[in-house]
Amino acid sequence: MRSSSLALLATLASPLLLASTATADVNLSPAPNVAQAGSSVSNTINPSYAGFGIEPTDILVYTGTTSRNQLTFNLLSNLANYTSAPPHIRVGGNAGDTMIYDQSLSGYELQQNRNPIGAGNARPSDYLIFGPDFFRAFNHLPAGTPITYGLNLAYQGPDAFQRITDQANAAFEYVGTNSTGARIVSLEIGNEPDLYIHLGYRSQDWTPTDFGNEWASRAQAVYNSTLKSRGFSSNFFEVAATATTATKNGQPFRIANLVGNAAGVAIDNGIYVAGWNQHDYYYYLNVSNYQLTLSTLLDLSTTASQFREWAAQVDQAILTGKPYFLREMGSVGPNGIQGISETFANALWTLNFFFYAASIKVDSVQMHMTQYSLAAPWQCNYLNGTAPHVRPTYYAWAAWAQIIGPTCDSKIASISLSNQPASYSNRLAAYGVYRADSLTSIVMLNTQPYYAYSGKPSYQIFLLSLPFLAGQTVYLSTLYAEAVDSKANVTWNGISYESSANGRPSTVNATQWTMIVGVDGSLSVPVRDSQVVVVSTAQLGREQVNLAKCQLLKSTGTIAGTATGIRSNSASSAPPTFKATTGFKSDKRLSRNVIIAIAAGGGAFLLLILALIIWCCVRSCKRSNARNARKTAILKAPRYDHRPLLGKHVVHEAFHSYPAYHNSPAMPASDSPMTLVHAKHFHHSQPYHSVQPVFESTAAVDQHYRSNSHASPAHSLAPSNQFLHKTYQNRPTTSNAHPHAY
Repeated sequence: MRSSSLALLATLASPLLLASTATADVNLSPAPNVAQAGSSVSNTINPSYAGFGIEPTDILVYTGTTSRNQLTFNLLSNLANYTSAPPHIRVGGNAGDTMIYDQSLSGYELQQNRNPIGAGNARPSDYLIFGPDFFRAFNHLPAGTPITYGLNLAYQGPDAFQRITDQANAAFEYVGTNSTGARIVSLEIGNEPDLYIHLGYRSQDWTPTDFGNEWASRAQAVYNSTLKSRGFSSNFFEVAATATTATKNGQPFRIANLVGNAAGVAIDNGIYVAGWNQHDYYYYLNVSNYQLTLSTLLDLSTTASQFREWAAQVDQAILTGKPYFLREMGSVGPNGIQGISETFANALWTLNFFFYAASIKVDSVQMHMTQYSLAAPWQCNYLNGTAPHVRPTYYAWAAWAQIIGPTCDSKIASISLSNQPASYSNRLAAYGVYRADSLTSIVMLNTQPYYAYSGKPSYQIFLLSLPFLAGQTVYLSTLYAEAVDSKANVTWNGISYESSANGRPSTVNATQWTMIVGVDGSLSVPVRDSQVVVVSTAQLGREQVNLAKCQLLKSTGTIAGTATGIRSNSASSAPPTFKATTGFKSDKRLSRNVIIAIAAGGGAFLLLILALIIWCCVRSCKRSNARNARKTAILKAPRYDHRPLLGKHVVHEAFHSYPAYHNSPAMPASDSPMTLVHAKHFHHSQPYHSVQPVFESTAAVDQHYRSNSHASPAHSLAPSNQFLHKTYQNRPTTSNAHPHAY
């Protein structure tokens, strides 16, 4: 097996040495600033943008109970070190609509309700009960961890309003009660109401109007009983937590239909809405109508195709003036596919999705996980013969966090590529990262699958035109694994999160590679198949927090993704309502009278407009040809990066930018299980045995799936062991549930 340090050296070696294995150069010209980056520029990135969604029946396994789960704490703290804030966590899911709060219940465990009265096909809406200790466990997370918490809307018993207000009051009473605890920044009311009829929570005649009325009445009740006295603004709730936004019968749960419905979520309820909360999975077992392979996952065009409906929902959210949160997402739902989800391929897909979603103005992404999920970035308990460990996917979060950095002013924009080889179609992508509106990093992804033991890998040369950085030194960081099907031994920026055995970062390659941009602005960067290389003007992971900007973001909530959890400036300040409730693309249909009027009196005007368009096109083509000629001249000029690795610096391991999270306490002997230490297996501590998950099956897993570092070196991996939820958790099998264009 090649060492990671040798592979890193080979990856960043001179392009001249790689000529025999590299294809033609791919050209890209990143914009020097946001103003010139075009329309695909993100909103300002919240430092907690890339987060996690956890089923409430699994949250205690991740947090710990009587003591914290140190593996979870360390992995979340790493990300806080890099961005200045812990990642956003959504505690919600199907299980949340089966849980009711009971103040008298002691202990952490969830208990089955002996006398349920709620509706539901597989589980009644009051199937489980829980008490105060459930919320107290949230405080084992790093200080200030932002949480979106899901309240139960499915339950309709005679005490439904009392139950939901008791649940909300308890959440605020027991979470974040000290400076070291988490904090609730927004509330969901109900999980995926578009599936309530299918799940048996509502009758067949239940409509989005009924949902809107129920949602608004509970939002008002929770605000008056819980939020108002604590000084929070009324716009604290995320709506509508939908899953199948592309359902049939007029797509009634699309944002445009919800706000355009006078009796639904509607115009006068905008004062309660913090943002739109929707869910998706790239692929869902028993719903998606094809067999997923590793190669298909890494075809980047399939991600954009699958997400087309949700991208349209982002546009609708923008029109309403409310941010769009993707609170439940994943490559494979519900629990992953062996041979895909636990491999390095999933890390490549996840990192690309973070950048893609940001570039179309998604304001926060939470990848969903359960304690049984192979797609989860770490396993924090001893399960089916495997010890707790960090999976390759976690490195996508680490890379994202360091690239975004701790300045609280980063924006993302996609970068167009030209001259892509046909063999790399839909396998290459690039993004620009802008801090203080100036280009700081260029992220280059090569998702061409390179399998273990399949011969020598190929490289793709990215030829950058950076005249505004001519002569400057830039720093290189690499997301690396030996192959796309690797299940271990991943590194990001020379750092391993596996070798420390507790999730803390360990520098395994302290070399900081540098390159000098040519005097003509050219820079050639080789990127191996199944790898990511980042070129930056700053040393990623070794920066200081911009305290002023981060404090401003935290205190004002003006950045999308942080508008929740903000206290009112005064009792008389009016909370923001919807910016607009009409004007969506689906609404812009001309009436018959308007069409007739245009036909009768507008013909001459249309001809004039047509002539003007033709003139503009001719002029634009001439300017484009001139720009291309100048660009070609630059690229053909003598290049001065024939020895790109002009320097290297050995750095210390003290690369943390936020020491408050770095110095975490050591794990006491009685702490939650975390990892394999000194060849000893740590089993569940006793409190975990009583935490019974509701929606996840405990199907046996191959106990030795981690004994081999790689899956079989096939170019089309068939899923050999699929992790299924029980029937009642699957989304309804409809061709429109998750649209695919391939």
